Amino acid sequence: MKRPSFQFYPADWLRDTALRSCSMGARGLWIDMICYMHEGNPYGHLKVGNKVILPTNLASMAGAALQDVKGWLDELGQSGVFDSLPDGTIFSKRMVRDESLREIRAAGGKLGGNPALKVNLEDNHKVENEVKQKSTPSSSSSSSFSVNTNICPPDGGPEVKIPDCDHQGVKDLYHLHLPTLRKVEVWNAARQGYLRQRWREVATELAQAKPIDGKDVLAWWAQFFRHISQSKFLVGKVNNKDGRAFTADLEWILKPSNFAKIVEGKYHGAH
Repeated sequence: MKRPSFQFYPADWLRDTALRSCSMGARGLWIDMICYMHEGNPYGHLKVGNKVILPTNLASMAGAALQDVKGWLDELGQSGVFDSLPDGTIFSKRMVRDESLREIRAAGGKLGGNPALKVNLEDNHKVENEVKQKSTPSSSSSSSFSVNTNICPPDGGPEVKIPDCDHQGVKDLYHLHLPTLRKVEVWNAARQGYLRQRWREVATELAQAKPIDGKDVLAWWAQFFRHISQSKFLVGKVNNKDGRAFTADLEWILKPSNFAKIVEGKYHGAH
């Protein structure tokens, strides 16, 4: 059964840099395209049944001149607002991702918390090849455990054990997967504090499913940084109206509000 509505975030729409770089005509076409993609099969794709909606079709559906529609599509595509498949099918990464999360939740698997924070723990062996520098015995060991009494597990369950924060391991993964972003030269108390908080949140989330160690948490961070690398906005490939591009760095990524938005995919293209 098709759902009669979908989630729309006005703040995302108004603040999305890629979308704001497009003309009002292009933005108007995009909102129509979103509505058609809500009816698409698969969800989030600009298709009717098995047929791709081509610019000529879209012009007729939107009630606009073909030349205008082609120009607006060029704007949207060059700004990274949408993606397309080899057969020309346009799709919204945000809508596809939201639908995937909805299906996961509907499946009834109770892993606790936001499914966007989940990671396949069977892939942990990959982390050993990604982290270049090991923690020394005098530093926080990635395999040791400590009980964080500030964490209140869901449903009043027992406190969970989480591994100590592996600062160097996370920094190594950041540099490995995001080589174009600003390198971490200074690791002061404020930055350490941000990472400890985010590490604790992620580790606690993962520990609700099964016992974990430091490698499990680092596997999540590797996946997270790969996720960031797919955002044109975060890696500086989207210019503002003044011609300059924003580029994230590790401190900015670790701040609570920014971290949550990245996990939710809000910098990977607006609706």
